[in-house]
Formats: sequence, C-alpha cells, structure tokens
Amino acid sequence: MAIVTRPMMKPAGDARQADDRAARTATPDPSAALVAWRRLLREDMAREMADPRWPRALVGVAVVHFLAFMVCQALYEPIPRRDLRYLAVWFAELVAVFGVMRLLAGRHWIRRSAAVNLAAKFWTTFLILSFSLVSLNSLMGIDPPWFKSAWCTLSTFFFASLAWLFSPLFFIPAVQMWATGLLMATFDQYSYAIFGVSWSLSLCGVAIRLRRGR
Repeated sequence: MAIVTRPMMKPAGDARQADDRAARTATPDPSAALVAWRRLLREDMAREMADPRWPRALVGVAVVHFLAFMVCQALYEPIPRRDLRYLAVWFAELVAVFGVMRLLAGRHWIRRSAAVNLAAKFWTTFLILSFSLVSLNSLMGIDPPWFKSAWCTLSTFFFASLAWLFSPLFFIPAVQMWATGLLMATFDQYSYAIFGVSWSLSLCGVAIRLRRGR
C-alpha cells in the first residue's frame, strides 16, 4: 500500500512575514538612495569647482555686490521714504552679476553641472524671498525698515542649505551672516554697507577655499 505524503503547509502568518521580508529586500532603501544621491552631488560639485574660472567669478560677483551696496549706503537717508533709485541699483546689480558670471565662469555656467544648477536655484529662491521682504515692508509701512536685517536670516538659510548638501564649511558664512544681522539691527544707519561687506567677504572666502583646494 503506497503512502502519500503531503507537503507541510506553513501558517498564514509566517507566509505573510516571508512575503514582507522579500518585499523589503526587493525595494531599495530610501535612506541609502539619498546618501548615494548626496555623494554623487558632492562629487559633481567637486569636479565642477576644479575649474579655475570659478574663484575668479566669485570674486567678480563679490566686487559687484560690494559696489552696489556702497551705492545704496550713499543713498541712505535717516528718514526712510520710497525711493525707486534703490530698485534701479538692485536691478543693475542683478544684470551685472549675470554678466560677470557669463564672462568669467563661462557662457553656460548654470547648466554645466547638476550641482551648480541646484545651487543656482537656491540662490534664485533667495533673491525672490529678498524682494518679497522689501515688498511686504513697503506695504506694511517703511518705518522702521525691518527688511534689511531679515535679509541676513535668508542668507543664513542659504549658506546652511549649501552646508547640508555640499560641505560643512558653508556653516562658517552661515554663522557670519547671522552675526551680520545682529550688527545691522544695532547699527541700522550703516546696514547697507555692513550687508555688502559681509556678503562680499563670504564670497571671497569661498573663492579662496576653492583656490587652495585646487
């Protein structure tokens, strides 16, 4: 008489656990993917920053920014009022910055690297929010003009974001801009000059670091 053996059936709970483990094994780990993405982003930025044109371009932007805010400081009046000359100076600075970047960093500098393109998007967002602060201050009342020291909060966020993405060394200008905001709030009559000098020093510091790194 033949003996028929039946395969041992696993409990339903064990089968579900095995399926869950198989699914977790097949699905990529999101944290590992983010770490890999960040590593690739840093490598891409490192390759692009090896180009000797970048330190010169950053110094050029620092000079433009310094000159623009020195003009704003010269236009400063103790009693604030709406003055379209500031808007003209900031627009001229923006055009000059793009001109300097095109001249010193290359024609397609913003599209040569995914990492540079991402940093440029952060910078564009910073500019949009900065102009938003000025508009809000104008609508709410220009006395006192609180938007200038608030620029430093945005600057701190900008550099801190670059620090998380690319290098912890960006925390140095992030802290510097935080301290700059305190100085601007304390010495409001010199706020344009303080902001212009601080930002220019930050850009020159990044340029020096890039030059030494090469």
